Amino acid sequence: MNKSVFMAACSVFALSFIAPVFAMGGYGGGGGGGMMGGGMSMDDYSMAVSLIHNQKYAMATAYLNRALKNSPHNANVLNYLGYTHRMLGDYPGSLDFYQRALAVNPDHKGAHEYLGELYLMVHDSASADGQLAELTRLCPDGCEERDVLTKAIADYHAAAHAAATQTAAPAQTAASAPAAASTPATPTQQ
Repeated sequence: MNKSVFMAACSVFALSFIAPVFAMGGYGGGGGGGMMGGGMSMDDYSMAVSLIHNQKYAMATAYLNRALKNSPHNANVLNYLGYTHRMLGDYPGSLDFYQRALAVNPDHKGAHEYLGELYLMVHDSASADGQLAELTRLCPDGCEERDVLTKAIADYHAAAHAAATQTAAPAQTAASAPAAASTPATPTQQ
């Protein structure tokens, strides 16, 4: 099979997975739906979205990097690069891409949600709350991104509370145990 036939087959396969995603306004990318603008080819972006949907983050990153070369100021591509880097454990890289996405589009709801989730992963709940405040400003009547981040923050605080309670329980048990006798034991007579 020659390369162009293979690439065409891959594109058709990818589009079969993501066509419904674009119809819904994007796969968590937020703020733009399926039309990329800026003359960017949909092939690399489409393939990346499909790979992200299948949790193939490293592979998706390669396609997103190519898409970024074609459209360096595309907030959706930058947002997804932040997402894939976060899923791969590269938190500094993730932060950089989310900040770049928000520099291009300060109202990108997906980037605010994902950035808030990143902040929770690095235990910065105050900054996550700041992203939630931005989503509240952007969609005062509610939106999926705001709902998802609200739940993530609530889950984070519940887990932190449970961990603190669990850590405090052994200390309370030790403190409530009877004190050992303070008188020295007498040596046995021989």
